[in-house]
Amino acid sequence: MFRRALLVGAVLAVLAAQAHACAGPCGDCGGAPAPSVACAPAQRTVTVTEWVPEHYQATRTVYRTEYVTEKYTAYRTECVPETRTKMVTVTKSIPECVQEPRTTYTCVQATEYKTVCKKVWTCKEVTTVTRKCVDQGHYECREVPCGHSRHKKCCDPCDPCACCEVVKTKTVKVWVPCKVWVETPCTKTVRVCETVQETVPVCVTKKVPVTTMVSVTRYRCVTECVPQTCTVMVSRCVPYEACRTVAKCVPACETYTACRMVPRCVQKVVEDCNPCCPPPCHECCSGGKHKLFSRGCH
Repeated sequence: MFRRALLVGAVLAVLAAQAHACAGPCGDCGGAPAPSVACAPAQRTVTVTEWVPEHYQATRTVYRTEYVTEKYTAYRTECVPETRTKMVTVTKSIPECVQEPRTTYTCVQATEYKTVCKKVWTCKEVTTVTRKCVDQGHYECREVPCGHSRHKKCCDPCDPCACCEVVKTKTVKVWVPCKVWVETPCTKTVRVCETVQETVPVCVTKKVPVTTMVSVTRYRCVTECVPQTCTVMVSRCVPYEACRTVAKCVPACETYTACRMVPRCVQKVVEDCNPCCPPPCHECCSGGKHKLFSRGCH
């Protein structure tokens, strides 16, 4: 509707511009040569349709959010003590007296014969042989050379090299060694330690096992089922009444002022072309008039 109102305003503005153009000289309207006398502007009344806003009262349904307090049933968990009886397997120890043999050891003195090694010191005569190296040599008379020797003429004329040599000697005593080992026996008394085996009585302590009967208490395990009462905590859901606030959409009827565009026929005075204008001006104005006001109310 608003667009239609704008369109009507634009049409009216164009009509006013053309009416003003036709009110001038005829040469301005159709482009023909202007006459010597100017045309006087003419006016006339036309009926046009205008869109006018109209306010009216209307009713509509709207949804509003309302907070309502309501009651509901809630559940909570509570631990409640409960007494229960159950069968429990119990192991008991029962004492019993039993005679059992026990072996103990007693120390007893006893005599035993053992062979031991004993050291005995004795004096013995020991004969030893002493060896000695003795020189049992003697003197001998020997001739040994002394002084300088001289040469004599050759005795053999055929051998010139065979010459006789005359040597001077003298008689001297010379010791001739003769070494002999001489063994001399020697008897002496020596203290000697000898080991002698001897059997002697020895007092020893022996452990003798002794078996006696002893009274012993034993425990025998007996299993039996016994009822047992115990208190346990049991979880239970307990209902209770609680309140809560809930948002609800509630329809509501309300009256409001609305606006609408309504078409109305309005009479307006506009400028029109003078009849003295040439035909082009009449055609221009009439053509514009018929085009612009073809849809108007006459």
